Amino acid sequence: MVNKEQLLKISNLNLSGKIDQMDEGQLTEFAETLNMFIGGFPVQEEKLKAELSAKDYDNCRQTLVDICETLKKIHAEFLAEDCMRHADSLKDSEHEKNVAYITNFLAAVSALSIDVQMAMYKAEHTEASAEENQEEPQGGTHSVLAVDDVVFFLSTLKSFLKDTSCKLTCVTSGDAAMRFLREHTPDLFLLDIDMPEMDGYELARRIRASGQKAPIMFLTGNAAKSYVIKAIEVGAADFIIKPINKEQLLEKIGKFIKLENAAEEATKSSAAQE
Repeated sequence: MVNKEQLLKISNLNLSGKIDQMDEGQLTEFAETLNMFIGGFPVQEEKLKAELSAKDYDNCRQTLVDICETLKKIHAEFLAEDCMRHADSLKDSEHEKNVAYITNFLAAVSALSIDVQMAMYKAEHTEASAEENQEEPQGGTHSVLAVDDVVFFLSTLKSFLKDTSCKLTCVTSGDAAMRFLREHTPDLFLLDIDMPEMDGYELARRIRASGQKAPIMFLTGNAAKSYVIKAIEVGAADFIIKPINKEQLLEKIGKFIKLENAAEEATKSSAAQE
């Protein structure tokens, strides 16, 4: 079954005024359609990437059309309409522009798939999630620990968060993260999943075993159901999709800590001290 309230919170699903009108049979059918989307997208994603790499724009377009048809069925019309506009212009666009668009499109659909999976997981489990238990985000400076073995992604996080009230600490391994936690208690964790030696799943387990209770957000580009469910089971409160989009990053982090402009926060602090 689906969780209507959680699905209504997903910005890329246009369900307002629709899901409440569904009877039990229609709701069951809609849940089946969502599961088809979740299960089928990873295959379509890999197919599209291969076609794009080969510059096979005819098949690229057809795969995009197939994805769009599914998006329409789950009421993600905005993504579908934007996709079709680009699908019809693939042959007339430079390859680099096609790569940029399809990369961003796939990231958006991955994010949607993960959001839907989280909503459906919550519907199947009675225990409240970390996100549902959290208090209203508070202002002030917040400590955020980011762990990723790829320095490029850490640099991207630093760039996107540099003007906010986040105090971001970046490390490149699970061992380094655990050493940091001996003396620090972050307000939020950003963890890559695919890391050598200690992956994000194991790191999340160790974080919780150490007594750290802050929300854990996983950095990933993989929307496969087994991958996502495993992350939720080890404590994922939410996900940030790679390649990292600044707007999405700030929106997701803002669910857990109140992001403020760093300059404005410094001014408030100075005024309070006077």
